[in-house]
Amino acid sequence: MKKSIYIVEDNKDIGYILQYFLSDEGFDVYLFETVSEFYDALSTKVPDLFMVDVMLPDGDGLVVCENIKNIPECMKKPVIMMSANFPAELIRQASCADDFIPKPFDLFQILKRVNDFLEVA
Repeated sequence: MKKSIYIVEDNKDIGYILQYFLSDEGFDVYLFETVSEFYDALSTKVPDLFMVDVMLPDGDGLVVCENIKNIPECMKKPVIMMSANFPAELIRQASCADDFIPKPFDLFQILKRVNDFLEVA
């Protein structure tokens, strides 16, 4: 059974690249450009892993991360935060995220991190 990933990313180019690449690697990938779209989908299905941008048009990715970790069905699911605007140390200290990926990123590094988390999950 394929592992599923929810990506919350408002930059269409970045989102589509991640979705295409990770889908091509065998994952079921769902892309959401807004927090509201993400929460609607989350109410029907819980993925195996979350990737969340910090800055979103209708919300704060750090708050989204905290909300994910407060949902009993999601609290043990890995959350990877992404940002081009925040220092990695700030994200790691202020966030409930399991990992942080700075933008721009290397797709194969993302794949390695995703695989590392999903092998354990």
